[in-house]
Amino acid sequence: MFDYDIFYFEFLINIGCMRFINLFVLKCLMLFQLISLNAQTNKILFSQDLKVKSDSTIHYGKLLLYDDFSSEWIVSTKSNEISKKDSLRDNLRKISLKSDVFTKYWSNTRLFPYPKQDLHNMIDSVEINLSKNSGFHLPPNDHIFSPFGWRRNRQHKGIDLDLNIGDTLRSAFSGKVRFADFNNGGYGNLVIVRHFNGLETYYAHLDKIIIQPNDIVLAGDVIGLGGETGNALGPHLHFEVRYKDVAFDSQNIIDYDKGLLKSSTINNNSLIYYLTKSDFSWVAVNNKKAAANNKKKYHKLKSGDYIGKLAVKYNTTVKKILKLNPKLKNLNSLQIGQVIRVR
Repeated sequence: MFDYDIFYFEFLINIGCMRFINLFVLKCLMLFQLISLNAQTNKILFSQDLKVKSDSTIHYGKLLLYDDFSSEWIVSTKSNEISKKDSLRDNLRKISLKSDVFTKYWSNTRLFPYPKQDLHNMIDSVEINLSKNSGFHLPPNDHIFSPFGWRRNRQHKGIDLDLNIGDTLRSAFSGKVRFADFNNGGYGNLVIVRHFNGLETYYAHLDKIIIQPNDIVLAGDVIGLGGETGNALGPHLHFEVRYKDVAFDSQNIIDYDKGLLKSSTINNNSLIYYLTKSDFSWVAVNNKKAAANNKKKYHKLKSGDYIGKLAVKYNTTVKKILKLNPKLKNLNSLQIGQVIRVR
């Protein structure tokens, strides 16, 4: 006796993609019309979960075949979610094409395309809608290695967050990818996403970059894999938030402990943060320290002093000290009381 169920199973497992389904179903109908015209209707003879790739989208669903020669394709909720995301992405792409945010001072090659800013002296605040055309996805928050602030005689303009090599990294907000490439200035593999409110987020030291410049990303989209490229002492994410190329502490807008956005106020269900000169006060401090470091400095030699010791004390090098003192030919001729320029 012919085993219909086994026949269906062996016949359908060869289905490779959705465009062949109708052809197979038609063949099934013809075969079953020849075999039996008295089959019981509405009985499911075969059910198979399938995923079918069409263009760049993968569709998920279930194929059902009935004994009355009919078939049914049931779209899964997973496909519906993907379709919703694709629709949102297309809508954001249209918005971005009409927005100055993504045309003015836009560059896929320059890290800092804006003209020099003076935000630490700003008088008026700048309103930033943190939820503008975007949700929010929390960056890795298990451990903060290094916060925003002065570090090793220079400003650390981001926050270092713990992760492992190969961990997925996702965009904190929806936006458009401005930069996605290797940077030899210390960032390593770097992704910069500009958002609809004008802010930019930086994701540095990635092991692998997954997206391309000018891609539209949604909050939570994977943009790369964690790593330790560039000037990284061990795997971590160097995460920055900038406004017109000037960094400010991401902890001003993100509560890493609670996993929530902070805001100055809520207006029409929008999270509003007001940037003020206090967010950029580090610039003034940095300028003062840089000016102090650049001032000429001299040292009067005492017993036990030598050039190498002075280089360590004043955070410089022997080569630089010798360059500042061209008349210093013989290091063995140093005398107590002799004045040496060290900066």
